[in-house]
Amino acid sequence: MDYLKELAGRADLGATWEAWSPEYRVLAIAVALALAYWILRVAVPAVLRVLRPVLIAAFILAAIWALFPEATCSIEVLSKLPVICSR
Repeated sequence: MDYLKELAGRADLGATWEAWSPEYRVLAIAVALALAYWILRVAVPAVLRVLRPVLIAAFILAAIWALFPEATCSIEVLSKLPVICSR
């Protein structure tokens, strides 16, 4: 950890973003994008597996609402949502 603090001190990374040199800014953005890409590749499949039943239920509800909007709005929980029952 001391080694990383020493490197950050040498690079003057403790200062504000404007004080960083363009090379360090580009490096920071590239590392952040690579990390975000890796997190999305790992997290999205896991989240989709967990949310699959919710997504299927939402798809079925949307199909029923498209075919029978009055019947869908008669459901008490859904009738409180103005986006669904505005027509």
